[in-house]
Amino acid sequence: MPDRRRAWARALFLAAPSREARSAYAEALEALSLAMAHEGRLREFLSDPSVSKAKKSSIVAAALEPGAPGVSAKDGPGVEVFERFSALVVEKGRSHLLPQIARSYCELRDADEGIARLEVEAARDVPTEALDRIAQAWTANAGVKTTRAKVRINADLIAGYRLRAGSLRIDYSVAGRLERLRRELARPLGRASSEAPSPGGAARGEG
Repeated sequence: MPDRRRAWARALFLAAPSREARSAYAEALEALSLAMAHEGRLREFLSDPSVSKAKKSSIVAAALEPGAPGVSAKDGPGVEVFERFSALVVEKGRSHLLPQIARSYCELRDADEGIARLEVEAARDVPTEALDRIAQAWTANAGVKTTRAKVRINADLIAGYRLRAGSLRIDYSVAGRLERLRRELARPLGRASSEAPSPGGAARGEG
């Protein structure tokens, strides 16, 4: 079965008249995604069969900032493309997929602009200087133009941190080292281990 979410995202991405418009669309989709995640009334509004499709599509289209670069003209191509996208999403009954479409769209935009999104999971807040150093190191080693890092607090890590970018996860946490040690100690004596604990972090891909 084709991935409809990625198909919708790719169609909008390719239809954007400029790089600035692509960025404006990303911000609009992210705003819609956040609103649908935290505002139940918007989800109910978009799924309500008694509400006209015109009203629904106008609400979706309104997420695009009219003064954003690339879409400043009210009737310009940047606005028209997003309005057509909004109308089609509603017409085809796909408005409930907007959060997933937003995620796929932002992945396309980031890949096109050489942006890496890095999540730093830590037991406590990470100072700005340290976060900047982590982002700079990731940029240098990942072959991207820039890295945008954000912190997620998880006290269960005890100390250290985990890095996640897409499907790649690198575990430098104390909790991770203890878990690897626990698995090693649970093996029968004499069995060779291919997962011996290492002094550094453990990296793995997630499918």
